[in-house]
Amino acid sequence: MSSAKFNFKIHVIFLVASLARFEPSLGLYLGQRHVNIVNKLENHETLMIHCWQNSDDMGKRYLKYDEEFQSAFIDLFTFQHVNIECDMEFKDGDMTRRGHFLVYDSSHDVRTRECYKWCNWSVGTYGLYAYDEVDHKWDYEIPWPSNNRF
Repeated sequence: MSSAKFNFKIHVIFLVASLARFEPSLGLYLGQRHVNIVNKLENHETLMIHCWQNSDDMGKRYLKYDEEFQSAFIDLFTFQHVNIECDMEFKDGDMTRRGHFLVYDSSHDVRTRECYKWCNWSVGTYGLYAYDEVDHKWDYEIPWPSNNRF
């Protein structure tokens, strides 16, 4: 292969990667991702959330209504595997609702619609809602209780 053809292919690869970084609608996003989980429980109860990124414990938090858990990381596409799992629970009258939720996994889709830069979740009394960055709306995704491990 000639040097000119090789250089052209390298330039095309870098162009596609650069466009994908800034244009998630191409189906690929390389860069910093944000996972946000906000307490929107209709009964305004405190939400206990305990998350792990891969096997690293991110700690347990108690979120009041409208407070959120935030995590950010660099997604290097195929060079690393990142998943974020969370145990959540809250009081619903006399009952305690608990669930284990996989909220991000770089190796497969966790949500109906893929998230790109922002992986926003809202926790409600009926389950988790995912924000769709393309249509700018919330989609009901995972009911309580949950154990959506793969």
